Amino acid sequence: MRSILLYANQDLGTVSRVEAALAVAAAFNSHIHCLQVTPYDDYVAVDPFGGAYAIAELVADLREREAKNRAEIEGRLARAGASWTWISEAGDPRGTALDQMNLVDLAIVSIGTELEGARRAPAAARLATHTNTPILGIPPSGPPIHVGGEAMVAWNGSPESCRALCNAVPLLRIASNVTIVHVPENGLGRPAVEAAEYLGYHDIKAEIRERPRGGQEVHESLRQAAKEIGSAYIVMGAYGRPRLQERIFGGVTLDFSLRSPCSLFMSH
Repeated sequence: MRSILLYANQDLGTVSRVEAALAVAAAFNSHIHCLQVTPYDDYVAVDPFGGAYAIAELVADLREREAKNRAEIEGRLARAGASWTWISEAGDPRGTALDQMNLVDLAIVSIGTELEGARRAPAAARLATHTNTPILGIPPSGPPIHVGGEAMVAWNGSPESCRALCNAVPLLRIASNVTIVHVPENGLGRPAVEAAEYLGYHDIKAEIRERPRGGQEVHESLRQAAKEIGSAYIVMGAYGRPRLQERIFGGVTLDFSLRSPCSLFMSH
């Protein structure tokens, strides 16, 4: 994970994302690509005749806030001795982020909020299901990620969970402990023991916990397991709604992208 994309726009989760990027960069000697996107569509007015023009006062205020945000982030990176590049783009944040993610090992964004989920799927879930680059979703106000802490793998044996496990190997190698949590569902997918065997090839020891679903939803059972384990982050596959697995396990993607108890490593 030598190349990291950090979504650097100013919002409630900016500080948490920067701290996460620094933690990962310190562990892997990574270069941080800071992406700041100006969504000009939010600052354009349309007249009755179809003409469009930027609202100068709003654009000037935006530029001032962006400059202040950049100075604060770069100051934090400099004090930490990090290596970084600043990228300023204009356009749709999601599309721009997807373009920039093509040549990085990890992208760091924020986990969504309940309010955002009421309108549309949060950014972490939308990005994770449209790219092969792993996503590290950070709770805006949650605890900082401890990359060497307890890691939980949410396992259902699907191709997506297999890919997430493979992509997470660099992180799992430095975890203090790895627990594979399997909520059985009609015998679908590859068994958890194969996931543990795969990690063993990388000299990673993992404990398997079979967690009967009982009367709980899958996401409820996984969330409870994460709290019991004291997970620093959770590794899971990311699923889009068109997939059949959404009925079984994919709803977890959306739920955890809104209400994860800790940081979330997702891969599609």
